Amino acid sequence: MSKFAAAILGTLLFVGIACGQEIPRVEVFGGYSYVNATTVGILNNRQSANGWEASVSGNFSKHFAVEGDVSAYYQTYLVTDFQLTSFPSLSVRFHDYSYMVGPRVNFRPVFVHALFGGDHLGGSFAGGSVSDNGSAAAFGGGVQWPFSSHWAIRGSGDYMRMRHGFFGQPSLRQNNFRAAAGIVYSFGGRH
Repeated sequence: MSKFAAAILGTLLFVGIACGQEIPRVEVFGGYSYVNATTVGILNNRQSANGWEASVSGNFSKHFAVEGDVSAYYQTYLVTDFQLTSFPSLSVRFHDYSYMVGPRVNFRPVFVHALFGGDHLGGSFAGGSVSDNGSAAAFGGGVQWPFSSHWAIRGSGDYMRMRHGFFGQPSLRQNNFRAAAGIVYSFGGRH
């Protein structure tokens, strides 16, 4: 994980100047996303999941925008060694949906954001299911490499902090990390 963080930091520090001076009014992003999450002692200490991320940002000036972000992650685990003769293994399916909004600061092509909202975490196993709605926040940023007047490739990374409580227990804090890569479409430019 430290090599990945060093690569993102290096990219942000040595990125070139963006093509053109036109500022788009709206940017729409969609792409693949990966999360490394704390499971708070439910499974192993940390687990990974794959999914998608989408966002829309409205640029109010050259440097300031408001961003809305949604993401989803899915994972299935085969849990073994229950020491119960009737259940030698159990398939557990998890899903996580987050929805956040917040300010974004653009330095073209680099951006940073702070997003706040909610998160829905759920799981199903042995014919039953459990879920919880909690709070979520993401702090991070990324870089966009334009390859035409309306299209760009984006890479981003965030520290995500969530709180969830199951089975009537007090909510526990999760410290998660996510990375995303995908395509940005921008329109409605102004100088």
